[in-house]
Amino acid sequence: MILQTLNNYYERMASAPGTTMPSLGTSMENISFALVLAEDGTLVDVEDLRLQNGKKLHPRKMAVPAPVKRSSGVAANFLWDTTSYVLGLDDKENPERTAQCHAAFVEQLQPYCDNSDRGLKAVIAFLKSSEVDKIRLRDDWPEICGTSLVFRLDGTPGFIHERDAARRAWQDCQNQRKAKSSGQCLVSGKDHQPLARLHPSIKGVRGAQSSGAAIVSFNKNAFESYGKTQSFNSPVSETAAFAYTTALNFLLAADSRQKITIGDTTYIFWAERASPAEAFFANLFDPPEKPNAESSNPDDQQTTNQIRGLLKAIRDGRKASDFLPELDEDVQFYILGLAPNASRLSVRFWEANSLGTLLSRVGRHFEQLAIVRQFDNEPEFPSLWRLLRQTATLGKTENISPVLAGSLTRAVLTGCHYPQNLLTVVLERIRAEHNVTYYRAALLKAYLIRNQKIKEVSVSLDQNRTDRPYLLGRLFAVLEKAQEDAIPNANATIKDRYLAAAAATPAQVFHMLLKNSANHIAKLKKDPEKKGRAIHYDIMTQNIIAGFDDYPKTQTSEEQGLFMIGYYHQRKDFFTRKAQED
Repeated sequence: MILQTLNNYYERMASAPGTTMPSLGTSMENISFALVLAEDGTLVDVEDLRLQNGKKLHPRKMAVPAPVKRSSGVAANFLWDTTSYVLGLDDKENPERTAQCHAAFVEQLQPYCDNSDRGLKAVIAFLKSSEVDKIRLRDDWPEICGTSLVFRLDGTPGFIHERDAARRAWQDCQNQRKAKSSGQCLVSGKDHQPLARLHPSIKGVRGAQSSGAAIVSFNKNAFESYGKTQSFNSPVSETAAFAYTTALNFLLAADSRQKITIGDTTYIFWAERASPAEAFFANLFDPPEKPNAESSNPDDQQTTNQIRGLLKAIRDGRKASDFLPELDEDVQFYILGLAPNASRLSVRFWEANSLGTLLSRVGRHFEQLAIVRQFDNEPEFPSLWRLLRQTATLGKTENISPVLAGSLTRAVLTGCHYPQNLLTVVLERIRAEHNVTYYRAALLKAYLIRNQKIKEVSVSLDQNRTDRPYLLGRLFAVLEKAQEDAIPNANATIKDRYLAAAAATPAQVFHMLLKNSANHIAKLKKDPEKKGRAIHYDIMTQNIIAGFDDYPKTQTSEEQGLFMIGYYHQRKDFFTRKAQED
């Protein structure tokens, strides 16, 4: 089904007006320079095709004849390739192999390029002349060496591989390469189709080989059956193999708006038919945090406001189409997660469902995450990468567990339970850093609700809640605040020393904390300016303690999670009240 939907996507995009989807037999490749030739094959110039991006020049994406699949062997592309093949020149100390590459490039062109076309005639004349060696003498040779080249005829717009004669020559070359085996294509269902022995490479998956990897391949005898070798094990026609791989490469392109990387998995998404969701779905995983008041581009402001408005709508349980009437929630939407696995790509995730169902799941995720923010500049809709960084050592992206990242993403997209180790990992980071952040409190709240550990957790402080773990967390926050007011600028507070122990083993810690807190409150009462606060903390302490009978010897991980939420709620309430008073 995955290959079929990709094949359908290619057909839809290839037939769209103004499409940039490569046509059959072509591919979008990185091209850096064009060799400008006179009709007699003389080298007129080397044109720099690279584009400025910041301070660096990057190759231009260009539609060229589809590349051959090569690993360590010698195989030339048609009318374009690297300097090793086109010129027989490179910076590697292997002249024998370079000569073989250049010979393969020339040998491939000669049967199909005759003198009937000026452009093709110029290319053959250039390759037979001594003009090739002159390029090494150019000042910009160090920049040219190792890059991919195409040809241009001097005084003629376009490139030689785009000329009608060149297209016919490339078609003849393809016909010569056609597979000898034919059969029924598993993708299209059509019979008597030429079958692809090797499928084109897929590029753009983070962590995979830069030269590309395969999603369908058979390179060992153990993978073969019934005497069928290589990709004939799962017969796919050459046309369908080109279509699905071209669609994948299109979706995985560097400038694609239909992909996002979470952990070690790259997710791409597309719809059964044209949908505005294809342009903004990635923003649901990495929402704009707030409108940029300094942005001079009104489209950026409009997009930010649109995404935030949509997120608020689906979080509040409303239909997305109520906010965006042009959105068809019944359209079938596909999400594919790919991860590198040696020379192949592994399918980590696949979901096919209606757009409305997927949006409602994302909305449920944000609804369960919703908790009062610690600071006003924190995002109302935290992105997945921000949440995952809260589970990593030192908050570094490279320390995020790929398994946890994949499981959390799966939970958001499928509506299943959050990963079981999420609670443990978040509590471990709180114990290590002595800090209950907004993101960690949100993760704890979402986990406890979705995994049915607790029916409901309020967004902000709930003074009527009677759960003992929640009350213990609130009590710890009150004791910490009393200490902070009594001993300003202390090197360490009870949070730094006892937060983890108070959550895990309350009976061993709280009697000592209450005793010390009595001293802190007594000290505050001696200060006329702080006496009112001391009485307030004393009353709060007694009211909270009245809500439970004893201090448990231990608490489960779920109870520790609720303890941290109670602590976070109470701390936030202190500072909210202080801000209101100011």
